[in-house]
Amino acid sequence: MKLVPLLAVAIFTCCFFSPSLLLADSASLVEIKSISHSIQSVEQETIRFSLESLVPVKVFAIKGERPRLVIDFPGTIYKRKNVIPLPGGELASTIRIGLHNEPVVKTRVVVDLSKTYAVDYKHSFIESEKLLEVVLTRGAPRQAVIAPVEKTTKEVVEKTIVSPPIKEALLSLAIDEKIISSVVRGQKKSEKLAIDEDVPAGLPQLLEVSFDDSSNRGEMVLFHLNDFNPPSVSAIEKNTPRVVCDFPNMRLSRDVQKTIAANGKYVEGIRTAYHADSDKVRVVLDLAPDRDYDLQQVFFKNDNLFVLIVNELPAENVAE
Repeated sequence: MKLVPLLAVAIFTCCFFSPSLLLADSASLVEIKSISHSIQSVEQETIRFSLESLVPVKVFAIKGERPRLVIDFPGTIYKRKNVIPLPGGELASTIRIGLHNEPVVKTRVVVDLSKTYAVDYKHSFIESEKLLEVVLTRGAPRQAVIAPVEKTTKEVVEKTIVSPPIKEALLSLAIDEKIISSVVRGQKKSEKLAIDEDVPAGLPQLLEVSFDDSSNRGEMVLFHLNDFNPPSVSAIEKNTPRVVCDFPNMRLSRDVQKTIAANGKYVEGIRTAYHADSDKVRVVLDLAPDRDYDLQQVFFKNDNLFVLIVNELPAENVAE
């Protein structure tokens, strides 16, 4: 089972998928020392990976409404930021990195590609510099996939923070009115949630956790908060696959259910708890086994609403 996180909000640059949370003997792994992106022209961009030593890689593309390029580095580790926004990129908008332990240890790099143009790619090694170079080249224009959206949908998108590549990702969600209307319902509901007076003033609170599987674009877990406090999200792939959301220095409202039997196709159950020893709220999503998942995160800052969207990768797009 593989979990491939998808970026939707730039705030997760520093608190996204942390490889140190997964079990790997880093002493025996080859380090990916740095990842850089450069723009040669409107027709070409280059991504370079500086390695401790060269390793064989597997590169493949995922097509569809959210085109991506996946690069697997077996027997490696990456210790820097796990989400790299590319605000100036036309062919690539974001680079996301995750560590997988099964069936073999590998670092998976996912590059979000342009939705406007087809993107061709080729890769090569520069042995003298221990570099892997991936060259992206602009192809033919893609057919438009963004349908006209209603005013309410546009307002929700515009309320969401921040950079151009993120806004592009959110527009792809706007195609599905169910997913947006579900979020809007959650926003309206969160306005009615009362702050727990037993919690000391000024402390962040998780007011409610809810589950929504009405969209054909994925199952959603909605976190209603009293302030702008996005969590740190990580994945556990052994045994029962799980997604762990940690909210530091936060308290649980008395209205939050300790267990939620989601009974979804992907999300089987949700567990919430306050950990006094580390002063954090932890929410664990128990996922169905034997699947390969995409995770997408969206934060509606003006409404203090964090949404985690769980999807399955098509079987033909999963690397062996």
